[in-house]
Amino acid sequence: MAGAAVLGRGHMKDRPYLRSRLRRGRWFHTYRRDGKEVSLGVHGLHPTDPQVFAAYCAEHARWQEKPPGTPAAKGGTFAWAVDLYQASDGWKKLGPATRKNRAAILRRYLKAQGDRPLSTITADDLEAALYAKGGNAAVNELKALKPVFAYAAKLRIIPRDPAAGLKMERPASKGFPTASADEIARFQERWPVGTAERLAFDLALYTGAARVDLVRLSRRNLEGGLLTFRRQKTGALAEVPVTPELRAVIARTPDIAPTFLLTSKGKPFTPAGLGNLFGDAARAAKIEARLHGLRKAFCVYWAEKGATTHQIAAMAGHMSLSEVERYTRAADRRRLVKLLVEGA
Repeated sequence: MAGAAVLGRGHMKDRPYLRSRLRRGRWFHTYRRDGKEVSLGVHGLHPTDPQVFAAYCAEHARWQEKPPGTPAAKGGTFAWAVDLYQASDGWKKLGPATRKNRAAILRRYLKAQGDRPLSTITADDLEAALYAKGGNAAVNELKALKPVFAYAAKLRIIPRDPAAGLKMERPASKGFPTASADEIARFQERWPVGTAERLAFDLALYTGAARVDLVRLSRRNLEGGLLTFRRQKTGALAEVPVTPELRAVIARTPDIAPTFLLTSKGKPFTPAGLGNLFGDAARAAKIEARLHGLRKAFCVYWAEKGATTHQIAAMAGHMSLSEVERYTRAADRRRLVKLLVEGA
């Protein structure tokens, strides 16, 4: 028994809180930490069995990342699989916004199906639930569910992945409209240089930054003729040339401000706050385009300047070249370039 206890403490360095003991020919596994010991519910299996590691990961996730006192999910259930996945590197590598959105989806499924045994969930079950939801919601829910089942299959706690090969088509959509040359002109006429609305507009237009990144930009992002930042959504690096137009916009911002864009109280905007400011300004200027439409116009501008798809992707921090190609099609390019160069 002593030998078994030594094995439990040290047979795997990546499991410092696992205790595996052999009693009367049967293995017992617990998670021991801070004077407390919790059964892992996988007794009888050898310490090297993948299910022991899976049970350990699930309990470790609760200690590391869940609020104190969070009840343990029953082994082999959907809730247990979610715990395992949310303790994995794959989950931790997701962007904060993606994690937040997917966590909300998983919470809804946990409320309805958390106690359901994984072995009873089939591809037909998933497909029926997603088709009942339909639309973009079904696509997003599949994106949240797929890695949970894939990780459970990888750990061999289910014989096959019921979500493997399952696809949901996203409904056709034009997405956010690209800001047209006429809209740019109307906005610039309605909001002159010196207004907060115009500053937000110009920064968005000349940096191509998404709203969540735009609120964080400052002079700290300037280096060697480039404005660089990592997109919060994807982690991709964006490297924007500081053109004379962008340099002129930056010159209108306070030298020591924490960010380029500040509220009337002198504090950085939240993404939602900036969206509200710009939405009101756009309606006042009678244009449909919003901040994301300026991001698309940024791509169009550089396409007309002769930049390649790869160069534009690097500037905009895009993960997909096809996304850049979509943005640079069907736009009033010549008039747009003229306004961008001459209208600053």
